[in-house]
Amino acid sequence: MRGVLLVGVLAIVGFGTLAPASALSDHQQRSGVSFAAALDGQRLDLSSSGDPIVLDPDRVSTLALVMRNNTDQPLTVRQVQLRGKAFGLTLLAYDVTINAKIAPGERTKVDVPVEFVDLGQQADGLLPATIRLIDPDRNQLASRDFTVDVRGSATSLMAVFTLVVAIATGASIVVIWIAVGRRRLPRNRWRRGLRFGLVGVGVGVTLTLFLALLLLVTPTGSVWIPLLLVPTIGAFLLGWFSPGPLGDDEDETEVEDWMRETVSDSA
Repeated sequence: MRGVLLVGVLAIVGFGTLAPASALSDHQQRSGVSFAAALDGQRLDLSSSGDPIVLDPDRVSTLALVMRNNTDQPLTVRQVQLRGKAFGLTLLAYDVTINAKIAPGERTKVDVPVEFVDLGQQADGLLPATIRLIDPDRNQLASRDFTVDVRGSATSLMAVFTLVVAIATGASIVVIWIAVGRRRLPRNRWRRGLRFGLVGVGVGVTLTLFLALLLLVTPTGSVWIPLLLVPTIGAFLLGWFSPGPLGDDEDETEVEDWMRETVSDSA
């Protein structure tokens, strides 16, 4: 159970009316390539936790791109990358080669078919995602962050991992509760704190993933870091100040150790 929780620590993502170039951000206007994108008519730049981009693994989607070359040299967009992450782990990864050539100061529109074949078995719920435009030398030309709602299955890796961590966390809480009642916690305060803190990590990971599965929050760094730190620190402090073994138990253990040493010396 502790191993599973530790994984959670290490486990310390109409454009028939595509936005015109004038609607792009100032940062994008100053970069080599600016672009607007939509997936099945859903504009990526307007996505949020409350209005995410829906990814349905059971259908072929169309990614519509409008790209502008802001330089005085011709550019080639070789590849479009889609990445989705949670806890620093990549759960969504798709690369599409387009080889789109853009003349200086010109715009081009490309419609890219995307089939999320095995995505339903990888993830479910909300994920923070990024779309990147890559040149022939594998350099990033431009990128944009957005939020996706993966319509995965109940047996997806993300859902199963959430269930396993939740069960392990619940079992650890029961074990600690019994140890507290019997005054069988480690004598060392650091060991008690770490034992409780590991359970706090499990609570944070479970809470973050569960809220993502319920489409309530997106597990970005600004969300999962505090959801992980608060219960972990709180549980550590609870373990630090919780009572250790009774004094009688300590005396009894010391007597047993003395008897063992005496027997060894006599032998």
